[in-house]
Amino acid sequence: MTTPTADWKQLIFQNLKARNRKETYEFADLIDSQNKLFEQVTALKSRNMQLTLETEKLKAENLSLQVRVDSGGPGGGVPNEKVQQLEQKLFKLHEELTEMHKKRGENAQQIIDLNAALKEKEKEILVKDGKLSDAHSTEQTLKNEMKNLERTILELEATNQTLKDEHQALQMAFTSLEEKHKKLMNDNDEIMARWLQQKMAQADALNRENDQFMAHKQRMLQKQLAEAALEPVTVTEQTSDIAGIPQICLNASIPTKAQQKLDAHEGEVNAVLWSPTGTMFATGGSDRKIKLWDFSLGQCQCKGFLAGSNAGITSLEYDIDEANILGASNDYACRLWSLSDLRLRHTLTGHSGKVLSAKFLGESSKVVSGSHDRTLKIWDLHTKACSKTIFAGSSCNDLVTLHGTHIISGHFDKRIRFWDTRSDNTSNEIGLQGRITSLSLSPDRMSLLACTREDTLKVIDLRQNQVINTLCDENFKVASDWTRAVFSPDGTYVAAGSQDGTLFIWNIQKGKVEKTLKEHTHSILACSWHPAGSFILTSEKQKKVILWGDM
Repeated sequence: MTTPTADWKQLIFQNLKARNRKETYEFADLIDSQNKLFEQVTALKSRNMQLTLETEKLKAENLSLQVRVDSGGPGGGVPNEKVQQLEQKLFKLHEELTEMHKKRGENAQQIIDLNAALKEKEKEILVKDGKLSDAHSTEQTLKNEMKNLERTILELEATNQTLKDEHQALQMAFTSLEEKHKKLMNDNDEIMARWLQQKMAQADALNRENDQFMAHKQRMLQKQLAEAALEPVTVTEQTSDIAGIPQICLNASIPTKAQQKLDAHEGEVNAVLWSPTGTMFATGGSDRKIKLWDFSLGQCQCKGFLAGSNAGITSLEYDIDEANILGASNDYACRLWSLSDLRLRHTLTGHSGKVLSAKFLGESSKVVSGSHDRTLKIWDLHTKACSKTIFAGSSCNDLVTLHGTHIISGHFDKRIRFWDTRSDNTSNEIGLQGRITSLSLSPDRMSLLACTREDTLKVIDLRQNQVINTLCDENFKVASDWTRAVFSPDGTYVAAGSQDGTLFIWNIQKGKVEKTLKEHTHSILACSWHPAGSFILTSEKQKKVILWGDM
């Protein structure tokens, strides 16, 4: 049995023999011819040596013969024929020697040429050895890469099989989860149906409570009327408002003092709004209630509240007839209550984020709402359904309506967008330097007031669609993303509340602050100017609503 040592020695010997055969094959003829030339040179050298010896002998004999001839000694009578023969022989030997020298020179030149060719071939052999070594290295590298790729393929096949197994397991899990999802959706539908039934029951209970409240109030009113009928009455001329007719303001006055402070809600009072006639106003707070207040002779008195919202109220809007009031809230919905019986009439759900503003669109049967979910929705109160959804691209903080077909919305991305409800695309937009917190239309519908988080108010000319006035003050700071600013009823002034509880009133024509009023101890969130132009209502983050006047 052969040992491993003998095997690798035999392998090396065989590799050396193969390399020797490969490297000497191309030069075999050259080597043979060189060997033959070396043999010829050796033979010629020996022949040259013999001829040299013979020449020396002949020279010696010739010299001795000349000496004998000259001395006339013995042998001096050698015939001339022999001398001539020797001379001829010597001449031939000289010719042979010359020929041999000539051949020797030619052979030497040939040897030089062959040596040069041999060196060139050796250089070629060295180059080919280098190339062969590089080829061997490349071959070894490729073999190693091939082994690595084979290992990688095996690993990938194993990984692929693992992924197939995991995919199969995930597919089974997905199927199971899909079944669970279907079951949960069915359960959710059932829960939603029960929830809606409960909400309807709560609304019915609330309506019954309102009916009882209104009946009690009616009885009390009848009792008071009966008592008043027994008392003498002195009729005096008063300049009271005529019910149902909106106030007309020719010259607004700037309030000078806080006339009445009201604890309106438990927590933030996000919205406050005068009715079109100015005989009452409404407030909305984070306590989920809308409170209605009577206003007469400069005094306010709560006459009832509207319930039904599941989160804080963010916006309020009266219809033109003062028959209904619209409220937006943080529970992703907006609602409509009737003012005659204080009942909840419609709940409009469909947004996926807080509804920050809701307004009537031209007529009392259409409503548009703007939400934190970056959409505007138009609602038909006859069908109680959304008739159109507008994708605004950014959270809507406030909106106003114009001409019954146009909507102007203010957004978190610092842009005011103009929409035509008869098309799906925005007709125009204006970019400002801060997030839009509120929008307000001037009485003549020619100007738009925008409040921004950069602590400025921008007056925009709607005919030119450009900012014509910027109102600001170093002490004016906007408190939140839903701080509301308003025009005065005559369009001369602008009012907005600051973070430190100060009410700022600017003169638009002068572009300067006309008056500051400070009674609030917390940030002012909303304000509303009386239609007659003589009173302002402001609301703050902590319960209070203040009536400002100069009576």
